[in-house]
Amino acid sequence: MTERKPHPDNELIDQMQQDSMPGAQGSASGGTLATDVGSRAELHEAEGQLEGEEIERVTGSDNPAQNERMGDKTYDKIRSGQQNG
Repeated sequence: MTERKPHPDNELIDQMQQDSMPGAQGSASGGTLATDVGSRAELHEAEGQLEGEEIERVTGSDNPAQNERMGDKTYDKIRSGQQNG
């Protein structure tokens, strides 16, 4: 097999990858929102709160930092049902 010389930045790359990894595997941004909502859905299904094709949705309380960025205009659209317009 051909000998490969180590890349000069291998140590830096390894350190950056290590520093960017959260404790649990999450999305590309390091979040675990989908995992948290999925776990809650499994719990609700086991308790009989979800039946058939019902889906557990992400709510504002699942991501408080993003929820805080919404302003009155966004809330007004949500309340009136025009969030896609």
